[in-house]
Amino acid sequence: MSTGAPDILLIDDSPTTADLFKYALRANKSQTTVQAVHDSEAALEMLLGGNPTSPTALPQLILLDMHLPRVDGLEVLAQLRADERTRQIPVLIYSGADAEAVEAEVMHHGASGYLCKPAEFREICAMIKRIEQQWLKR
Repeated sequence: MSTGAPDILLIDDSPTTADLFKYALRANKSQTTVQAVHDSEAALEMLLGGNPTSPTALPQLILLDMHLPRVDGLEVLAQLRADERTRQIPVLIYSGADAEAVEAEVMHHGASGYLCKPAEFREICAMIKRIEQQWLKR
């Protein structure tokens, strides 16, 4: 992780989802840091808007809601993959839809993985533990 960057950048327009994610990290007694951004345009500005010769500290992993207002998750993903600074950051897309077709679509667009949003808190805790083990090597 670059100094000052969170381990995970969560891009989701729902403050409730961000709060649940943070509560789950605490419940897991995790040391993982997370920063939530509730607007796709603000996230893109944060990640891509800086000076290319003096880059912003980047997260190790991005969790990206597929269904965002204005700029949807697939467009955010396309912009992240098109930029040299963010091309290699793993991006996990998530949605409430649990469908193979959705997973195939996001993978085709360059996502590192697809997650179905869990409905229960204990499932969120388990999902976060898997993310940490697989993507953050903890």
